[in-house]
Amino acid sequence: MLQPPPLECQKPLFALPEGETWLNNAYMGAMPRAVLEAGHRAVDLRALPAGLAPADFFAPAERVRGLCAALVRADPEQVALVPTVAAGMAVVAANLSPRAGQNVVMLGDQFPSNVYPWRRWREQGVAMRPVAAPPGDAHEPASWRRRCSAWHDALEAAIDRDTVLVAVEPVHWTDGTRFDLDRLARRARAVGAAFVVDATQVAGVMPLDVGELQPDALVVHGYKSMLANYGLGFAVFGERFAEGRPTDESWLMRRGSEDFARLVDYQDDYAPGMRRYDTSTRSNPVLIGMLEAACRLLVDWQPARIEHYLRRIARPAVERLRADGFGVADEDLRAANLFGIALPSGLAPEAVRQALAARYIHVSVRGSAVRVSPHVCNDEADLLRLAEALAEIGRAAT
Repeated sequence: MLQPPPLECQKPLFALPEGETWLNNAYMGAMPRAVLEAGHRAVDLRALPAGLAPADFFAPAERVRGLCAALVRADPEQVALVPTVAAGMAVVAANLSPRAGQNVVMLGDQFPSNVYPWRRWREQGVAMRPVAAPPGDAHEPASWRRRCSAWHDALEAAIDRDTVLVAVEPVHWTDGTRFDLDRLARRARAVGAAFVVDATQVAGVMPLDVGELQPDALVVHGYKSMLANYGLGFAVFGERFAEGRPTDESWLMRRGSEDFARLVDYQDDYAPGMRRYDTSTRSNPVLIGMLEAACRLLVDWQPARIEHYLRRIARPAVERLRADGFGVADEDLRAANLFGIALPSGLAPEAVRQALAARYIHVSVRGSAVRVSPHVCNDEADLLRLAEALAEIGRAAT
């Protein structure tokens, strides 16, 4: 079977202003022109409602359902279209019945959307078990490798017979630390715990195989790595939720709702598959049109090719950063599209971020790390520009 050619830089397909280096896609993904144009077309269509037919409430959603499934190797019948990660996690929380004495295991300092739904269970006597990252020095590769290994061991050890749910991310949102999802999923299944993944930061740019992983829920918002708009993403739900109750009782998600002439022939049955959990905003032509356009690009580029491209363009900059006293985790320990830079002593992360912004280089600070998140809108020169700017900032501080 022939392998596709390596992916090249897609910067001309994006609407980024000339002179701006956007390395902050984990905050908000840069928007391809095709996605912007899809949004503009949808607004124009909405201006004359006669152009919107009943089929437009359904057909685009089915196309996007299939595209989202393809990005994570899932069955489209498992996919629901959700407005936010919080909404997807609310479905999980509403359909589980934890008991006093049980616990929830999660990553320390995990993104809040995969934390707040479970904290409410404390009222029922359920304990929260956030597993903090062990100490490690990103300036010392061996130290950081020990830290990552110890973190996995601690996560696995925290999961026991009283664990009702394991809540994780494929990579930590603050610094890109990668986690062995297969290992954690196996442990969760062994004790009967629900395994829930927030994949917002990596969907579309990192190979994910739901068929192999078998999570109970994998939830994604579409405005970061997927390069779409805020307000629509997707969730993949496992069999645990096949007969569950949605948090919204939308008329759109009932069986036979395609026939608008018979909407008051009320139906108790939901639409098939996981459509019962769909948001009604999937019918917003702007949101669904932009998500479809973004998904088509990602499917064409292919997550594995994107990941390979991002690793390739980062290597020269990472080598330069390390030579100048900055710490970056080894490639196999971090995401390709999101990684933290540990600063030399004497440099404050927020001051560094501001100094970079003054040079029109955009990154984030999360925790103690300067978080860098490239995408296919970036090239090797962008990351080398970042490395040179950090070196200048470091020299000026000494």
